[in-house]
Amino acid sequence: MKFLLAASPLVGHVNPVVTVARILKQAGHEASIYTGRLFQEKIESAGLRFCPLPEDVDHDMRDVDALFPERSQHEPGLPRMAFDSKRVFVDAMASQFRGLEAILQDFPADVVLYEIAFCGVLPLLLSKRSSRPATACIGISTLLLPRADGAPYGPGLPPPTNSAERAQYRAIAQEVDALMINPVREYTDKILHRLGVESLPAPLLETTFVSADLVLQPCVAGFEYPLRDPLKKLHFIGALVPEGEGDVPPAVRKAKEAGRKIILVSQGTISNGDFGQLLAPVIQALGSRDDLLILATTGGRPIDSIPCSLGPNTVGSKFLNFNAVLPHVDVLVALGGYGTVTHALSFGIPMVLAGLTEDKPEIASRVVWTGSGIYLRTDNPTAEQLTDAIHQILSNPSYRNRATELSLEFAAHNPTQELLQLLEGLVVNRQARSN
Repeated sequence: MKFLLAASPLVGHVNPVVTVARILKQAGHEASIYTGRLFQEKIESAGLRFCPLPEDVDHDMRDVDALFPERSQHEPGLPRMAFDSKRVFVDAMASQFRGLEAILQDFPADVVLYEIAFCGVLPLLLSKRSSRPATACIGISTLLLPRADGAPYGPGLPPPTNSAERAQYRAIAQEVDALMINPVREYTDKILHRLGVESLPAPLLETTFVSADLVLQPCVAGFEYPLRDPLKKLHFIGALVPEGEGDVPPAVRKAKEAGRKIILVSQGTISNGDFGQLLAPVIQALGSRDDLLILATTGGRPIDSIPCSLGPNTVGSKFLNFNAVLPHVDVLVALGGYGTVTHALSFGIPMVLAGLTEDKPEIASRVVWTGSGIYLRTDNPTAEQLTDAIHQILSNPSYRNRATELSLEFAAHNPTQELLQLLEGLVVNRQARSN
């Protein structure tokens, strides 16, 4: 079978797609990945076919603020989310779609599998053409489907506990519609109309999600709020764990043997321009304690980018092998990217999260709701806030217990097996209907 996988040129969007492509290739299928040239070496080194985005939308998004200088003029939260939706994702749609059509001429895929924010697939999904490849969407963050309690996506609202909160949520939902959902939808519709395609039937990313023939969510149901209308074609598949790469510091084994607690601090590979956000405050606050080991990973940046000296109990690393290290970690401190959080929860690791931008409030609110961690609602937590939150996690076993319960739910899934069954079944069913 032939699979064409498409992703916006961002690390957190590409990584899950590469993991899926590797699974497909190992099962004997042909898998090509359509994304930015920044990821060509990573893709080709995995033995996968690389298809580049058109040059006008092949951006290096490691520094989105530098690529879009006007982005900083929009406040974090809804205004910036609306800007990102329009400029980062929707503006690329027409060129992405033209490139997609060209690739399908040379590589007639049985399935086009895309991550939810890849807007170049929308004209394919919404067109009335009689024949097209089967489609599958893979989530890269928490579900954007309507919640049973009516809370809007974006602010990171927990389930309401009384009628007053429900009324407040309705007002917030109206604000979200006015500031983000409706402007983005109107903006997208104008581009779709120029391409001869009808308007979105739902908000932008809800449309890319529900319009696919198959929807895959690399998480577990227990991490999600109840939905208003459960989607039959939605399948939770557990954590998509990448292949283990990176360092495994010898200090990890020594620390465990000595009975020391291990704190892993990571700002990811995108939000790591200022290590004064998390890494430095944790190191400065706890870097001299002999009962702890701090693992500070920079996501590829030089270790000397950390704006403080490393304490005697601190190990700095550009990349850590999370698969090998996480089983020994007692607390994760992070900015709350979806891949990092689900990876940690699959190992039963409780966490302290910060961050107000993008989808971080939504991810962190679910961590709090499940009892598996603490959310510091700020981009720049103080050393005192971090120290107190880490102490709470270490001293209160309920956080570890809840994370462990979620890890058992993750363990009940076999992502490789489930992916293959669902995707292969999609092709077989499509072929059976066409005969």
